[in-house]
Amino acid sequence: MAIAMEQIAGELTLSPDELQRRSLKAFLEREGRLVRLDIADLQDRYDVRTAAELAARIDKGLVYSHPAWEELIEWERLEAYLARLDQWQSELESPHV
Repeated sequence: MAIAMEQIAGELTLSPDELQRRSLKAFLEREGRLVRLDIADLQDRYDVRTAAELAARIDKGLVYSHPAWEELIEWERLEAYLARLDQWQSELESPHV
């Protein structure tokens, strides 16, 4: 892997560290887009904007609890993952890294 990284970086006239930083940034951006798409699907499916709104609709009996509870848990997991991705991206873009 190190040979490929150095070869590609050389052909792109980048340092291996810069290529690695840009690659990681692109990965984090792509993951974030995919997570946002998954959340958007849940928003559309249940006609809500937040996981809390979905929980309230389930509690009020406006949405069948199955599979909505499982999808609520998934939504919360996606939000936590997105927050972590955003944190990593901020750290990556920080001039101190």
